[in-house]
Amino acid sequence: MADEPKKQPDDIQGILSDLDDILSDLGSADSSAPIEPPKPVVPPAAAAPPKPVVPPAPAAAPKPVEPPKPVEAPKPPPPVTAAPQAGEIELSRREVMAPAPTPAKKVEPPKPRASDAKPPLEIPSSPAPKPIVPPAASAPKPAEPAKPAVPPAPVVPPKPAAVPVPLDIPASTPKDQIRRVAYLHTASCAEAKAGFSAFLSSAARTISKKPIFLREVMSLEVANSSDPNAIFEKARQARAVAVLAVTEGWTQSKADELSEACARAGVLFRCVAPGDVQKKSTAVDVIVDMMLLPGES
Repeated sequence: MADEPKKQPDDIQGILSDLDDILSDLGSADSSAPIEPPKPVVPPAAAAPPKPVVPPAPAAAPKPVEPPKPVEAPKPPPPVTAAPQAGEIELSRREVMAPAPTPAKKVEPPKPRASDAKPPLEIPSSPAPKPIVPPAASAPKPAEPAKPAVPPAPVVPPKPAAVPVPLDIPASTPKDQIRRVAYLHTASCAEAKAGFSAFLSSAARTISKKPIFLREVMSLEVANSSDPNAIFEKARQARAVAVLAVTEGWTQSKADELSEACARAGVLFRCVAPGDVQKKSTAVDVIVDMMLLPGES
């Protein structure tokens, strides 16, 4: 039984017979076909130059890996406590679970570094006071004899202001251009009267087209006790054609009585206040009236 050859299946035998037929056909075809000469060997074309290697783009910096979060340890289950007996206090679960407080550590202040240490302040020592040396006793100087007292210089009173003087009348002046004037004044108006006489004499020569020359024929000081009629008689004797009074404090009745006496005789009378003696308007008023008076005879 063992030595008997195993029978192959029909399919395998068919396949093998087909292969034998194909091989036999190939062998007959090769023997009848002409043998072609070998083709010439063509040298390979020159290889193209290699392309420049482009360096790869720098890789992006990797993101920092976050450290894994610590895994919380599971809380231990609460211990099983026995049922509290009478008189015992049951501790709450929070008190059982709470750990015992740890004593806080004392924070020691940072020790100063050697570089931060400041040198101690040096207090300058005050110089030792110099000993006070008493001045050497000098010999007393002999007393100088007292100088004789110099008498003070005598006080020189200031010179009074020069009283203006009326201008002199030239000798060749026609008589019809000369007016004879009598001046009256109170005690306090003596200087005012002198200034008025000089100012009026100068103005009479320049105001009018035809100059007039004033000749002062009388200067009399009057008071409230003076008689106006007696004053008029003196002016008439001096052949005055105008009576000009510079008064202060003289009663108005005395001035009116003298004005009436002068008017009856055709004599010009003017009473001037001390503050108006240097006014041009006053001088013009008086000179215009004097132009109508008769000249010196």
